[in-house]
Amino acid sequence: MNTWVQWYMNQWDLYIETVPAATNHPLVVQYGSLVQFKQANQNSYTIYREMMQLLDCATLNTQSLQYNTRTLVAAFMYLLLGKQFGVFTAQQIYTEMSRGSLYLLNAKNPINTLFGDFLKHCFEYKLPELLPSVQYASTYFGLSMNFDLPRSAKVNQGGVLEVFNSFSKKKQNILMISYTRDTLRNF
Repeated sequence: MNTWVQWYMNQWDLYIETVPAATNHPLVVQYGSLVQFKQANQNSYTIYREMMQLLDCATLNTQSLQYNTRTLVAAFMYLLLGKQFGVFTAQQIYTEMSRGSLYLLNAKNPINTLFGDFLKHCFEYKLPELLPSVQYASTYFGLSMNFDLPRSAKVNQGGVLEVFNSFSKKKQNILMISYTRDTLRNF
């Protein structure tokens, strides 16, 4: 699952930076900045940590094996991005989304147009295909998250930022190998 989440987060960061429909989307314009997972700033670090903690918790639950890994990762991203953009609250996600489906089928919801376009553009998924995974993933948003730095980072704070910045720069230089969408979709 870790490989998929890393790849999906990289794809989101590239999508939100480079695709004009995303950069100019009303939700992004209203928010005032790009919401990204793998940039060298506090906001990206926080959303990255939350994503990884949620997925770690889901991985520990054997019920997660009932869901396609890629749709589960996309479901957590959808919910987390919706929360980050202020479309959903954690309380709404936890209490309402595990039982309903209207939020996901509402074409006027700005997160649905933004994330739906991302899924279509990058993975040829349709947003409604995520419904069972979104309902399952929403049950984890009742957990409290820990955003404290790891112990090793508290001891050597400068070194952690240095490594993170180095990683971000290398990410930009990675050659992306393009697989056919059919191959990835059937994986």
